[in-house]
Amino acid sequence: MTMPTRNARGLSTALAEAPDHALGRVVAMLDSLHDRSEVDILLDGIRPRLRRLRPQRPVRLARLLCLPLEGVLVNPAAWKQSPLLVPRHAIRPITAAVAVALGDLVPELEVLAAGGNLSDEALVQALGQRLWPAAGRASLPSLPEGWLAAGLPEEAAAPTMALCTAVWRHAPALWAAAYPASREGAGEGEMRAALAPLVAEGRPALLAGLALILRDAARPGVAVSVAGTLMPAVQKIAEQELAAALSRDGALVTAATSPGEMAGAAQRLVRRMEGLEATDNPISRDQRRQLAATLRRDVGAACYALYARALAEGLLAEATRIAAGARASDAEVAALERMARDLRRLEVAGRRFAAEAAFDRTLAETVGRLLPLASRPGGLARVEVARLVEMLAGPAAALPLVEE
Repeated sequence: MTMPTRNARGLSTALAEAPDHALGRVVAMLDSLHDRSEVDILLDGIRPRLRRLRPQRPVRLARLLCLPLEGVLVNPAAWKQSPLLVPRHAIRPITAAVAVALGDLVPELEVLAAGGNLSDEALVQALGQRLWPAAGRASLPSLPEGWLAAGLPEEAAAPTMALCTAVWRHAPALWAAAYPASREGAGEGEMRAALAPLVAEGRPALLAGLALILRDAARPGVAVSVAGTLMPAVQKIAEQELAAALSRDGALVTAATSPGEMAGAAQRLVRRMEGLEATDNPISRDQRRQLAATLRRDVGAACYALYARALAEGLLAEATRIAAGARASDAEVAALERMARDLRRLEVAGRRFAAEAAFDRTLAETVGRLLPLASRPGGLARVEVARLVEMLAGPAAALPLVEE
């Protein structure tokens, strides 16, 4: 598939602007294309949203091979020839080489994967345990067929293939540490067990394994500290990758356009910042404290700004409109309650960063404006207003309506 530049640019813009409910359908259409040589490049700009939304995407050999490498895969435009990175336009020739080397195993795995999708964690784990080590042990060409045709320099082939095979050999343990069954996330022992074998593979492999864990780990700071004790030479770049990962998380929060979306992104960042400053390295500790302070300031301010705006322009405006009219429908009441639940989630998450006094003040003002709506005839019933107040501020705030 060779897409004209104008069409590719238009599709990339459409993907970036697509609402959450439509994004999965667009990605599914792209996933159905047989030739994916440019699809993964087009998806590069929305990968953070794909990780958050996790739309159902079919299991393909190329995608399964790429999963352990996600931390080091980069768009061709951002790729600098380096043994630490794998350009996305190398996926096609690498996948073809692996398919030839593994022979009958590939069609066998394709049968097992038929109808499955990447949201099925058990299926991905089961297929990966068979595919990744086999690909890591396979005799692959130093220059895969189609490498030069993809516009890749010949001298980049050998280090790229070496990095891929090194990660694949240890991918099952890495994947288990990056996406553990426990909701609490992998502990220090699990991270150490996953990263330690990569030390023997060399610095690029260790950093690639760490980059995978940093993408979604509940406590990425622990992973970086573990990597630094295993190989002190990686400490500096590992700290930089940690800061970049958490800064991307912060950007997802500040870019959110709805209270529900922002609440989810903020709650994720809260979990990932847990224990961030717990490190024995004084230099790293100071850097992390500065990073945490910046994130708390910027993310807290963004959470409060959207919270205040959504309360005033969304819930309060809509509740006031409904209260002034005929009896509210069930659908209207349900919509108000959804707003209230999302706002409560955003408030709880936002308080973990900053601006507690501002949240307190705005919440008190909101309750003060909601309570009188219960005395208006028609519109919202007293119990419905009480329910909204309870969702926003807790049962004590709704008590005056219940007592009356």
